[in-house]
Amino acid sequence: MADHAMRAVAELAAAQHRAFTRQQAVSLNFSRRRVGTALRAGWLTEPLPGVLVMTGTPSTWRQRLMIVTLAANGVAVASHRAAARLHHLDGFDHAGMAVIEASTNRAFRINYPNAVFHHVRPLEPQDLTTVDGVRCTTIARTLADLGSVVRDRSTVGRALTDARRRSISLTSLRATAERLHRPGQRGTGVLLRLLDAIPFEGAVPASWFEELLAMCLDDPALPMIVPQCPIVAEDGSVVAKTDIGIPSVKLGLEAHSRRFHYGPLREPLDEERDLAAACCGWELLYLGWYATKRPAEVLAVVKRVVRARQGALSGRDR
Repeated sequence: MADHAMRAVAELAAAQHRAFTRQQAVSLNFSRRRVGTALRAGWLTEPLPGVLVMTGTPSTWRQRLMIVTLAANGVAVASHRAAARLHHLDGFDHAGMAVIEASTNRAFRINYPNAVFHHVRPLEPQDLTTVDGVRCTTIARTLADLGSVVRDRSTVGRALTDARRRSISLTSLRATAERLHRPGQRGTGVLLRLLDAIPFEGAVPASWFEELLAMCLDDPALPMIVPQCPIVAEDGSVVAKTDIGIPSVKLGLEAHSRRFHYGPLREPLDEERDLAAACCGWELLYLGWYATKRPAEVLAVVKRVVRARQGALSGRDR
């Protein structure tokens, strides 16, 4: 029986980012006495009263979110920027958005390091979902909340564009915003204004990078842009391809950061490609970090790099 209870607790923890409650443990016949023994032995910790975590692996952002939601006995859910990151909304799926943020009822108080809590009216079932095992607000509710914590309206707009790319109903987004809106409420107000502006926009871009590519192509200050540009060696062989190429200054723009290319298989191949490009006089600019910025800001950086490359190349020719 003890071994069965241990296996059941381990399976539950694996499904909940290695976190579970004392109540869940007891329901699986893992007694309070065994919990106490495990805590003393060090293979369990109790970061918040009633929430247990299996040790042995580094703490993760999702685990910390799970701890908070478990501690609140079902009345707290990941929300705002944390929910946006769980949903992988464009502009929030990066380390800079690894904030622990949750909404809970107004009677509940919790003290957890570096966490942000919003005390709200009880959340309705239609505003709740589960992502990666963590209870959180839906995309519609998340978009309605974001404007209250994100000061740059364009960042919320970028997340809304991502939702539109996923074919999420604009009618449902508006219905959620209007249902939650109160006079002077910033978050829902930002979303409603963005929704009002949609009829005056063009087609929805397929991605942030596509937006950047379109702006580069349309900017008269930039030399000729070549998507999926081949880099050709002196013998005529193609040694690499870059997502966006500016051949006249031998500058390539790569959509992803090097951090997405680490590993025993990818890293040597990327290094070989980068060295081959460098031997042909090309510079590659990785845009993983820049993807946290607006495309217009990245375009301004690209133009500065182009000017610098033009100056360097013209000086080399003299």
